[in-house]
Amino acid sequence: METKIVYTESGKNAIDKYLENQKKQLEKEISEEKYVFGDDEIEITASDIKLYVEHKFYDKRKIERRKRLLYVFEVYLFIGTIMVIAGLLYPILSEMIEYNLLQFILTIMGSMFIIVGGFSWLYLYKKSKIKA
Repeated sequence: METKIVYTESGKNAIDKYLENQKKQLEKEISEEKYVFGDDEIEITASDIKLYVEHKFYDKRKIERRKRLLYVFEVYLFIGTIMVIAGLLYPILSEMIEYNLLQFILTIMGSMFIIVGGFSWLYLYKKSKIKA
């Protein structure tokens, strides 16, 4: 059984306004693509609308996928850098564990604060850059 949907008067007005804006956006995009200098009118066909809708949603998915991949690559880069630094500093760190455990714990805790702060800053920076 299908649920009946009922719009209030303000809901009808809002949906009409939304559809009108979508129609204007569609006309603008297609007319920019199909415009030929000197033409008085532009004919929009069903296939034009299909192509516009498919292209619009495909681009959004592609952009979102690229954003996620960018984050993954940044994490790999960061982890790789930490591994190289840890590998280079291993003799110092192993000596710290053996002779001065408190210094080692403070060093690890400080490193964690730097990592969490760096990732938080990167996340907020990317989020604000995307919205702008």
